[in-house]
Amino acid sequence: MKIAVIGASGAGLYLALFLKKYHPEFEVHVIDKNKKIGRKLLATGNGHCNLLNMKTGPEHFNHPSYLESYLKDYPFGELQHELATLGVILTNDGDYLYPLSYSASSHVNYLVETAIHMGVQFKMEVKVEDYSPKEKTVILHTDKGDLTYDHVIFATGGKSQENLGSDGSMYPIFEKHGYEILPLKPGLCPIKTKENTKSLAGERHKGKVYILIDDFIAREEEGEVLFKKDGLSGIVIFNCSSYISHLGNTNGVKIILDLFPQVNTTTLTTDLFAAMKVHPTFFLDAYLSPALRDYVIKEAGVAEPKEADKVYCYKIAKAMKGLTFHFLDTYGFADSQVTIGGISIRNIDHNLSSSIEKHVSFAGEVLDVDGLCGGHNLTWCLVSSLVVAKSF
Repeated sequence: MKIAVIGASGAGLYLALFLKKYHPEFEVHVIDKNKKIGRKLLATGNGHCNLLNMKTGPEHFNHPSYLESYLKDYPFGELQHELATLGVILTNDGDYLYPLSYSASSHVNYLVETAIHMGVQFKMEVKVEDYSPKEKTVILHTDKGDLTYDHVIFATGGKSQENLGSDGSMYPIFEKHGYEILPLKPGLCPIKTKENTKSLAGERHKGKVYILIDDFIAREEEGEVLFKKDGLSGIVIFNCSSYISHLGNTNGVKIILDLFPQVNTTTLTTDLFAAMKVHPTFFLDAYLSPALRDYVIKEAGVAEPKEADKVYCYKIAKAMKGLTFHFLDTYGFADSQVTIGGISIRNIDHNLSSSIEKHVSFAGEVLDVDGLCGGHNLTWCLVSSLVVAKSF
């Protein structure tokens, strides 16, 4: 069987490897419009390639019930074993799993060399402009001419990070072929706020983030927040951005930041008052950076008293425990790690084969499946690649 995998990063690379592993007799071609293989994979995990997460579960994805059976068939241990059969050994940092080299560059190089050794052929700088499924074959119409295959698998990714090769250019083609395309939105990205945060640009602080919808807590995350000149960033904010993007209506969404979640307001007030009595002019420097200190004082709406004042400390504590930001927008696709939306899961069967066309399958981010930060999206790349490879 002659198979074309469209897309040479993440899902596409793993798919080619698993196809040759389970079906060594197959002729497998990986086709990509880019010159370099694995560009987006090279950028994952801050260049370290966060492949898996020990605690990945359905709850980490936008369609938990849909992912449940897949993750049951391919739990963490099974995925680790599948990678090991390709010679990929993992090391962990907490729940996060990386290749033993701790290098995305060396990992991608290894995958490519392994694929070539197994007989995979890479056809780079070839752009698929359309395709025509026939009774027994699929014809790819490319800028280099027509190519005929027995089966075509699209692992073209989403629209995030166009500079790394995924620009969403295939979606209009899929739509023309009758697929339902869920609206494409940036996911796992910084958030713009209505509040002016320019004075906080570059500041970092660990805390707890709450997403409020109509003043009810809809989601919470804990970790480091990075302040930007026009909003908020950091892993916890990335996760919140995806949650917000999945909402139909973002009007009135608030982001509450608790800078000291380990203590309650009463205890924090008492601690601040005790510190103020000792160092009345600079006691807050023990808690906050100068920029964040000034921002908190401004948000508290208080003037510095001439002597230790418990009411003043209470208002500061309340501001520390509840900095409020009003959601304005997310950053765009260029700054997002994953694309929300894509080909509807209603258009595919359990093997990720098209329910609309013959001899066509899909894998990875091109589908309307997205997860949180921490290796969950690459987990889906691996799982979907295995599902498709084993379906033949």
